[in-house]
Amino acid sequence: MAIGAYGIVNRIVFLFLMVVMGFNQGMQPIAGYNYGALHFDRVMKVTKLTICWAVGVCTFGFAVTYLFPWYIIRMFTSDEELIQTAIYGMRIVFAAFPTVGFQMVSSNFFMSVGMPKQSIFLSLSRQLIFLIPLLIILPKFFGILGVWISLPASDFIAFILAAIMLVRQFRKFKQAHPTIQ
Repeated sequence: MAIGAYGIVNRIVFLFLMVVMGFNQGMQPIAGYNYGALHFDRVMKVTKLTICWAVGVCTFGFAVTYLFPWYIIRMFTSDEELIQTAIYGMRIVFAAFPTVGFQMVSSNFFMSVGMPKQSIFLSLSRQLIFLIPLLIILPKFFGILGVWISLPASDFIAFILAAIMLVRQFRKFKQAHPTIQ
């Protein structure tokens, strides 16, 4: 039952992440062009705007899944036990979902400005570096709940890491060009 519930929740997560991926694709050439032209203020502006929209979509996803979980899960199944299991898991998985938009845009920012190592590191941090160890450790202490909470925990840790890296890079831009606000 939990595997079926995870499959449903994962599809719902992906629906919102596809929108964020679209924002990233729109941001990338603008950020890359302006970075190449040394217009760091524009790079920062488009990044901040994209972050706002991405966090907005993820926050909307969080709100919708918390307010109307039964209706959303019902689109995938009519099995009442599976619906209840998926609602339980969805509420946990979406707990830190607003942070995912920020993390994804931050990773895309580094790719856009020609910093592939930072971009790859941030991309891998959420789904590999943090999630896999948490999936190994947390179920030992919390059982199936540990599997569910490993997802928002890895999202939140990746968000903190992305925030630190993005703030540092923005500070470097400001140091290179003191006129940037």
